Amino acid sequence: MNYKQLAKRFILSFPAFQEKYKNKLISIKHIERYEDQVANLEEAEKVLFEETLGKDIGLIGLVKDAVFEYDETYISPRSYYPKYERFLNNNGLQYEYYDIYSSDWLERASNFDYIIWHTASDPVTQEIAQNKIYILDKILGKKCLPSFDEIWSYENKINAHYLFKSKDLPEIPTYVSHSKSDTVAYLNSIKFPIISKLSTGSASFGVEKLDSKEEALKLVNSIFSFKGRGTYFPSIRQKDYVYFQSFVEDATFDLRIITVDNKAFGYYRFPNKGDFRASGAGNYEKTEIPAEALDLAFKVRACFGSTCLATDLLYSKKYNKYFIIESSIFIGIDTCSQLEINGEAGYYERLGEGLYEFRRGKYWIQELTLLEFFKK
Repeated sequence: MNYKQLAKRFILSFPAFQEKYKNKLISIKHIERYEDQVANLEEAEKVLFEETLGKDIGLIGLVKDAVFEYDETYISPRSYYPKYERFLNNNGLQYEYYDIYSSDWLERASNFDYIIWHTASDPVTQEIAQNKIYILDKILGKKCLPSFDEIWSYENKINAHYLFKSKDLPEIPTYVSHSKSDTVAYLNSIKFPIISKLSTGSASFGVEKLDSKEEALKLVNSIFSFKGRGTYFPSIRQKDYVYFQSFVEDATFDLRIITVDNKAFGYYRFPNKGDFRASGAGNYEKTEIPAEALDLAFKVRACFGSTCLATDLLYSKKYNKYFIIESSIFIGIDTCSQLEINGEAGYYERLGEGLYEFRRGKYWIQELTLLEFFKK
């Protein structure tokens, strides 16, 4: 933690400053009252079991996420647990809040048959999640969302790359190495520019374009130094690994496709002028998605074995194909309209390879994910 962060932590130890900080976050819509979010969820269709499946499910442990630190009645607009909670309540399922961060998390786990936890995307939380979900899933036999197999690749681009490569999926040409000499040899053999990424990072944080070998070697020397290279995570350094991807010059957008069960949602994202990074830019378009791209997204999810998976693609006219950028089990979801065609919200229903029909309706992805999770 640096001096600026320490100063902020000290200032926010006083209730008056906590209230000012809360009001600032409210004004820029980074947090909202829990009750307000719950009321707004009713805009979407209810997702219900077709049969009385819920009666025999048992007790569910629900972990709260994205709660404002200084006032738990306020949460992020992107918090998952109110959407999960709506599904549980509408289907009459029994649940309790589960504090998985407390010292007695293991003892309390014995109360639950299922654990539902939207984990934050930072490296510290991911380490906590992997360690605890391994015990819950693999040792205690609890049914977890996400499972250990799902969390293994979440916010870990290197692990996801290993899956893409082992399954022969059309990933953007990607180079990963933990060897400095190997990396230097690679840089001597390629054309620039290339893209460098942190293994953990979202919304284009930790993504850089390297325009020359000299720039890349400077980065490599820092990464393979004694201390490693600083990142935008204060407590994490990039050390002894590189993750490079080819720069696809003719790609003008990326396409995010979310698949759950036989349903697909998605939208196009565009970079800001003068930038190459579409993720996090905030420029979206919701319209028709080609069947070729939908087929690829379903194939990726099948290879990952995920209940729900968002896959980011880009299209190259030069190669006349879609490339996979990355995939994630959790994404930022702002609305219950994750696909729109001609202004109508809905989803694609998969009827077979290359065959899709558009169905109208507004749905929270989190609720559809829980439906599929319990059906499994």
